[in-house]
Amino acid sequence: MRAMLVLMPVLLAHAALAAQPPEVREMAHRIVPEVAIDSDEEFFAAWDLDRPGLEAVQAAVEAGDYPAAKVALKQYFLDRREPVWKRNHWEMPAEPRGEATAHSAYAAGEKILAHQFEGGGFEVDFGDRIDWNYFPKILPNGKPDTEYPVIHSINRFGHLKTLGALYWYSRDERYAREFVYEVTDHVQSNPAPEGYIRFTSVWSRLTACVPLLGSWLDAWNYFLPSESFAPDDVAIMLKGFIQKARYAVVAPDGVNRYMAQIVAIYNVGAYFPELKQAADFRDFAVLAMRHAVRDEFYPDGFSRELCPGYHGGSRSHINSIIASARLMGYEPPLDLEDTVRASYEIYPAIMTPLMGLPQFGDTWGTGDLQRVFAAIEPGRWDDPVHDWIASGGGEGSPPAFTSTRLPWAGYYAMRSGWDRDARYLCFDAGPLGAGHWHEDFGNFEMYAFGERLISDMAVHSYTLDDMHKYFYSSLAHNVVLVDGLTQTRAAEGQYRGTDAARKADWHSDEVFDLAWGRYDALWAPWETYHGRGGDWGKSVGQRLATHRRDICFVRDDYWIISDRLEAPGEHTFSQLFHLRPDREAQVFDARSAGTAAADRPNVVLLQADETPATVILGREDPPQGWVATDHGHFAPAPCISFDVTTTDRAWYDTIVLPLPAGAARAVTVERIPVTDVEGALLPVAEVCALRISGPWGVDIYLNDLRQAEVGPPNGMLKRFGERTRAVETDARAAVIRLTAEGELLRASAVGASTLTVAGEAL
Repeated sequence: MRAMLVLMPVLLAHAALAAQPPEVREMAHRIVPEVAIDSDEEFFAAWDLDRPGLEAVQAAVEAGDYPAAKVALKQYFLDRREPVWKRNHWEMPAEPRGEATAHSAYAAGEKILAHQFEGGGFEVDFGDRIDWNYFPKILPNGKPDTEYPVIHSINRFGHLKTLGALYWYSRDERYAREFVYEVTDHVQSNPAPEGYIRFTSVWSRLTACVPLLGSWLDAWNYFLPSESFAPDDVAIMLKGFIQKARYAVVAPDGVNRYMAQIVAIYNVGAYFPELKQAADFRDFAVLAMRHAVRDEFYPDGFSRELCPGYHGGSRSHINSIIASARLMGYEPPLDLEDTVRASYEIYPAIMTPLMGLPQFGDTWGTGDLQRVFAAIEPGRWDDPVHDWIASGGGEGSPPAFTSTRLPWAGYYAMRSGWDRDARYLCFDAGPLGAGHWHEDFGNFEMYAFGERLISDMAVHSYTLDDMHKYFYSSLAHNVVLVDGLTQTRAAEGQYRGTDAARKADWHSDEVFDLAWGRYDALWAPWETYHGRGGDWGKSVGQRLATHRRDICFVRDDYWIISDRLEAPGEHTFSQLFHLRPDREAQVFDARSAGTAAADRPNVVLLQADETPATVILGREDPPQGWVATDHGHFAPAPCISFDVTTTDRAWYDTIVLPLPAGAARAVTVERIPVTDVEGALLPVAEVCALRISGPWGVDIYLNDLRQAEVGPPNGMLKRFGERTRAVETDARAAVIRLTAEGELLRASAVGASTLTVAGEAL
C-alpha cells in the first residue's frame, strides 16, 4: 500500500439505500419482460437453437417433439467443453474409488439423504419431502420469521457439494437421485414470481440467487453424467437457472445482497452462452455492478454496511464478476479492478495484531486476513504490504503508518506497531451502517501482547428471539447504558449512513492519538429492539440522553476513555467492558477492575473517581455477560459494569491499561483541578485533567471537552498543576510525559496556540 488510504473512485453515497439507477432499471425491464417459464415451448424459446451443436435440438423442437429435444439438449451439454467452470463433468474419475462408506463425508451424506438438516442452533427432520418454505417461528406481527437458518441453508444448496463428492467417489446413484429430487422439486414446487414477494425462502432475493454463485454450477457438473439426471430433469434445472437469473434482474436487493445477485446474473449469462438472453445478462451485470460500486462504497473504501465481515462479501462479489469472466473466457470488466483493490485497503487500516478484524456488527468471526491476502493472484498488484500480510510478516513490508482512521466509516485504529504483541484499539464512532448493524456507537475492541483483552460479543442469530435482540443491543457492547436502555439509531434512517466524511475528528502523532464521537439519537428497552415485525424500538424510544466519548492512546502504553453524558433528571449509567469467555474478571478496589491471570496478559480498568464495579456473568434477566460462540449458540462471558446514579450529568475518565503476563498493576491516577485565566475552577464534566503515574514516569493529560472538534484552537486558556509543573495552554488536548523526578521527556498538543510547562513555552 503506497499511501495510508486509497480513495475509492466513487460518487458520494446516500444515507438511504440507493434505488436502481434509471439506466439499470430500464435495461432490466427491457431484457426480462417476464420471469416465469410455463411450458416446454417457452423453455426452448429461451435458447438460440441456431448455434452450432444445437442442430438436433432445433430439429426436434421444430417437429414439436420436446422429449427428443430434451434428450438432445442433455447430450449437447455432455459434449460441450466450453465455457469451463471450477469443476467440470468430464473431469469425473473414470472409475469409482471405493464404497461410499469409506468416504469421510459418508455420515453427512446419510443425513442429507434422510432430509435431516441443521443450522443456527436448529435441527429439522423433514422425512420424505423437504418443505422449501418451512418457517416454524412467528414474529410478533403474526408473520413468519423468514430468517429461520435451516431453510435458508437448504435453499442455498451448499450441501449438494457433499452429495457430489460422494457420487464422484463411489458412483452410488442414491446421491444422484437425491440431487435430482431436490433440484426438480425446488423448481417445480415454487413457481417463479414476476416480482419480489415476501415471506418465502425460495424467492428471498438473496437466497434465490446464491445457488447461481456456485452450488448449482458445481452440482450440474457433478451429476450431469448420471443416468439418474434424466433429460427431463436437466431441462427443469436449466429452467431454474434461467428463472433465478431473470428474477435477480427484476427484483434487486441492496448492499452486498445486490452484488451477489449481479454475480449470479453474470454467471448464468457466461456459463450458458446458448441462451438468447446470455449477452444481455452479462452486459446487465457489468452495468449494474459499475453502478453498485458507486452506491455501495464510501470514498474511504469501506462498504456502506460498515460491517468488517460483510465488507468481505461485497469485495468478493466485485472480484467474482472479474474472476468469472476470466475463467469462462470473456473480457473482464477491468474498470472494476481499481474498486476491488481499494476494497482491500481498508483491511490494513483496521487489522488487529493477530491479522484479523474487529468483530463489529454482524461480523461472524475475527477472520484471517493472511488467508485473504494469500488468495490474491500472484503479481496482480505487486504490493509489498499485501505480501507482508499474506506471508504473516515473512515477506514484503508492513504499512508505513501505525494509527489511522477511515473518516467516512468513522473507524479509528490506534496501535503501537505491527508485531503480534502490539497494543491496538479500534473505536467505532461512525454511522450505524446500511445493514448488518448493531446498536454499538462508541464501541471498541482492544488487543495487546497477543490477546484480545476487550471484546465485542459478536452476533448470535438472525432468527428473532430474546438473545438475538440482546446481541444486537447496546447491552452486548463496550458502551455506556442509560437506565439499562439500548441505543436505537436504526429507528431513524438518517443515522444509518452519511453523505460527508467526519472532519476535525482525529489527531495522531508520536505522543498520542485522539478520536471522539457523539451519540444523540433514541434510547429504548432492549427487548423492543427488533425490526422484522417491529419498528426498531421507535414507538417506545426516548431522546433521553446524549453521550460524548473521546478515546486517547498515550503511546504506546494505555488508553484514556472520557465519557460525558447529559440526561435531565436522575439516571443510572453503566459503563460496560466485555471480556472473552475464558477470562476471569475481578473487582480490585473502589476504582478498578480487570483480570489478574498469573500466566497471561491482563487488562486493568482504572477510574479517575471512585466508581463501583460489578462483574456480571451469564445473567438472564435482563441478559448480560454472554458471548455468541457460533450461529445460534452462546455462552457466559464476563462483563465489567461501572455504575453510577446521578442527576443531569455523568462522567467517566477511565484508564484502559494492558499488561504483559506477570506485570504488576503499578499505575495510579488522580484528577488535577483546572482553572480558567480568571482562576475560576472548571467542572470535571467540561475539562478533564489527569496525573497518571506508572513505570514510565508521570503523564499529564488534558482534554477540553467543551470543544468537539480536534482543533482548531478554542482560545480558552486553562491552568493546572503545581508551581514546578504548572501547565498553561489553550489546547483541545495535550499529553505531557515527565520522569518521576519531574524532568520533561516529551509533550504534544492539538488545537493549541500555546503550551507552557513550568514556565517554559514548548
